[in-house]
Amino acid sequence: MESSALNRILILIMGAIAGGTVFYISKLIVFQKPPSRRVQEMIDDNAVSAIDKGTDKILTQLGLSMEAWSSVLKWAKIGGYYTTWTVGGMFFRGVGLAILAVGLIFVFNGPLVAWFLSLVMIILPYVFVRGKAEDTKRQVKRLLPETVTVIAAEMDVGSTAAQAVSRAAELPSPLGKILYQAVAKATQGGKAMFSHGSVQGILVEEIEKYKMAELTRFALQLDRVASKGVDASRVMVDIAKGLAREYRSHVQQTAANMDTELLIPMTLFFFLPFIVSILMPVMTAFISAFE
Repeated sequence: MESSALNRILILIMGAIAGGTVFYISKLIVFQKPPSRRVQEMIDDNAVSAIDKGTDKILTQLGLSMEAWSSVLKWAKIGGYYTTWTVGGMFFRGVGLAILAVGLIFVFNGPLVAWFLSLVMIILPYVFVRGKAEDTKRQVKRLLPETVTVIAAEMDVGSTAAQAVSRAAELPSPLGKILYQAVAKATQGGKAMFSHGSVQGILVEEIEKYKMAELTRFALQLDRVASKGVDASRVMVDIAKGLAREYRSHVQQTAANMDTELLIPMTLFFFLPFIVSILMPVMTAFISAFE
């Protein structure tokens, strides 16, 4: 094997290590914006840049829905991240990074395998947004038992199911934002909050858009509770206890699988660099002996 071929293989290995490292670190880094800016972005639609709006329109005209990108961005925004981004803007940023990588390859006369990095750059914004979306999903799952407990407490003091959900929507959390959107749509559109017969309620309709099984089950349970009458508060307490048991079971299972989850970062940060640092001089010396 020629030394140039070996160098290309090593560059490819290091590129894979760098990509995995970026993905892992992106889930750990949190950039906090000033409170005034976060409030302004929440209430001002003009906070979205012209580039984001323009590229989003271009994707729409081309018929590219990019549903997976749209879903992760929606979850990230619920968590308060990337609130001024659009799917088109996210894709545009990736293309911009890819063009920058191509320019650097030309300037430094990079090897052929370096072109692989340009493909990685295109999906890099998606990787960052997806990390925040997964964080938001985990937070929503954790908040489900607490939110159901709040709804049960409100119903226990005489509030209707709709009033209890409205109070829960005031909670400053991602789940509170999701409920607030459903309540606002029911109020503005004059539609029923809960299902009646074959007519689906706005709560289930809105929550199903997030495509989370736990969240959809929560909405369906609220639908059934709304028709229980006097037993509604007791049923909600039972639901809250059931969700709490499920979450504790999930936490215990995650803790049990911690060793397996740590295998990837340990491999990226320690094992692969160690192997490369050992094999690189050995392979170089081996090839030089046959030249």
